[in-house]
Amino acid sequence: MNFNCVFDCGFKKNNIEESEFVTHLREKHGKDLELVAKKENIPVSMAEMISVSNSKVFINC
Repeated sequence: MNFNCVFDCGFKKNNIEESEFVTHLREKHGKDLELVAKKENIPVSMAEMISVSNSKVFINC
């Protein structure tokens, strides 16, 4: 998959596994995910899932 991180960090990578991107989110944006979860009154895992979904970039060939 191709990912462009929704958080302001400049992370853009092509052809990586989703698990690699999840690792990036957890390591670099753990506090951001917690803030989103608290603000939206959702579990952190759901905030993570939404962030992954919103960061996926589809490239038409």
